[in-house]
Amino acid sequence: MTDRDMNERLLRLNAALDGELDAMATLRFEREMRDDPALAAEYRRLAALRDAVRRHAPREAAPQALADRIAALAESTPPPETLVAPATLVPFRRRAWLDTRALAMAASFAVLGFAVGAGLTSLRTPSASDAVAQRLVADFARAEIAGQPFDVASSDRHTVKPWLAAHATISAQIADLAQEGFALEGGRIAVVDRVPAPTLVYRKREHLIAVTELPATMARSRGAGAIETVDGFHVARWSDANLSYVAVSDIDENELAAFAEAFRAAQKPAGESPAR
Repeated sequence: MTDRDMNERLLRLNAALDGELDAMATLRFEREMRDDPALAAEYRRLAALRDAVRRHAPREAAPQALADRIAALAESTPPPETLVAPATLVPFRRRAWLDTRALAMAASFAVLGFAVGAGLTSLRTPSASDAVAQRLVADFARAEIAGQPFDVASSDRHTVKPWLAAHATISAQIADLAQEGFALEGGRIAVVDRVPAPTLVYRKREHLIAVTELPATMARSRGAGAIETVDGFHVARWSDANLSYVAVSDIDENELAAFAEAFRAAQKPAGESPAR
């Protein structure tokens, strides 16, 4: 390992201790620690040292003499002088047409300012559907970091489906995609807006793909083949007549698009048009 690699690893280690890594970087660092016991041991040592300092290090108060000197300086500082410009008499001449034009311009600027402010507010405020996607991305990252991507582990959909049905209010639609290279690994429950929703977990090589099935009103579709990036993870969304689907993964976006297309095709009865 080169000096540059060591420095970068040290930077990642300290950023992780300070909570400065985003979800994707945290996931990569967790994997790095799983593969490198020495790095994991150093992280635990520094974390224990940090916690010990927080618990036992005394909090030093400022000396009273210093506080008195600062107070004395504040009291002795004269207030800034306020410069008052000499009054100038201006002849009062009002023209009605100038007043009318000024009022019209002021009204126009007020309307424009309101419209711009409303537009910026709408841009800053995520929609309910986007908030659902963000929560599912966070759920995916937590499951990856914890090493528990599913609550029931099985490649048999006849085992996974009954388990999900017993814990969710939605009947899971499970697609067999083994022939397309996406093997079913199991399932778990994701709670979205207090609704327990079934989540299917598939695997493509070392990557996992979590598909959460929701009521149609909770997560709108972004169109066939549309892939988003949310906090470093790729997200695909689509819907059918009854449900909405949100797939989250760290896999390449083209492969996630292929997965979404294969999932939709597997659920489509013969002669039916593809899901949105």
